[in-house]
Amino acid sequence: MKKRIPDYLAMFRVVVGPLVMYLILIDGSERGLMFLPAALAFIGALTDYFDGMLARKWNVTSKFGAFLDTIADKVFLTSILLGLMVVGRVGVWITLLLIAREFVITGLRGLAGTEGISIPPSQGGKLKASLQFWALGFLLVDFSFGVGGFSIAEIVLYLSLVVSYISGYQYIKTYFTNG
Repeated sequence: MKKRIPDYLAMFRVVVGPLVMYLILIDGSERGLMFLPAALAFIGALTDYFDGMLARKWNVTSKFGAFLDTIADKVFLTSILLGLMVVGRVGVWITLLLIAREFVITGLRGLAGTEGISIPPSQGGKLKASLQFWALGFLLVDFSFGVGGFSIAEIVLYLSLVVSYISGYQYIKTYFTNG
């Protein structure tokens, strides 16, 4: 049982991402606190930390677990971003850029795997995920304060976009360097 807990935490993100999206869509508001979706997204983001930490601590890491963790992050992020885009809290352009990067890098890592090239998660990729989770949280609670005409949610989201593409470039470089 203990060795399956990290996988269950990742599976929770696969389920909770679309649930949060549904709750965002039924709320439908462009402004204001979305308490239940925000709480579920926060719990989902925490599971990303704990599934990896527990897998390493209990020495129960596996290829399936690494795959599931990656897919869970993509489903979680994509679902919530799409929901926020539909209700007008995130622009279409940034949503498409973030999702496109996820597809490209996931595909690249899959291709690399078929060629026997390992492209493990980088520190930049982990920072990207953390920034995206924070941005989603700020977007869901609708913090109104900011700097220079940008809300804190926008600042963190734009920063996550920049880090996303820098880390994406690093993954591509790793593939072509080792391929």
